[in-house]
Amino acid sequence: MAGRNAVNKPKIKMLAQSHAKSLGRKRASRNSIQTRSSTSRYALRGTTAPRPTDSRAIALFTGETPNPVSKMTTNTLSNKRAKKIARNQKYLTQKQEEDIMMKVDNEIKQTNLDKVKKTLWDLIERNKTNGPLVLPDAEGTTLGVQSF
Repeated sequence: MAGRNAVNKPKIKMLAQSHAKSLGRKRASRNSIQTRSSTSRYALRGTTAPRPTDSRAIALFTGETPNPVSKMTTNTLSNKRAKKIARNQKYLTQKQEEDIMMKVDNEIKQTNLDKVKKTLWDLIERNKTNGPLVLPDAEGTTLGVQSF
């Protein structure tokens, strides 16, 4: 087959299909559940999915336990990316704190209208329980005029 730079080079569509196929194969092997048929026949039973023909009965005392699955990666964060993540985390915490403070402020703040309403309702409640408030005058009695 001719190289990419040759005169009779293959179509880009064929190259793209081949590339996509190999990437798909890698992706499928990475994300798929490991079955007995896709692994070695000596693989531990705890690490692979059962065959469709295997018994579905619960075996309590087989003694086999699944090994812990660890996902190791060779990808590392660059310094620039790490700083960006830290900065964004700081901004996020600041925003959350501001939101909490705004909620508290909104709950604490009362408009003048709310204060007047509260005062009037308190007066109404007090009149219901104690009756009308009568203030004595400086002279005389509450029942009539001053008498000597």
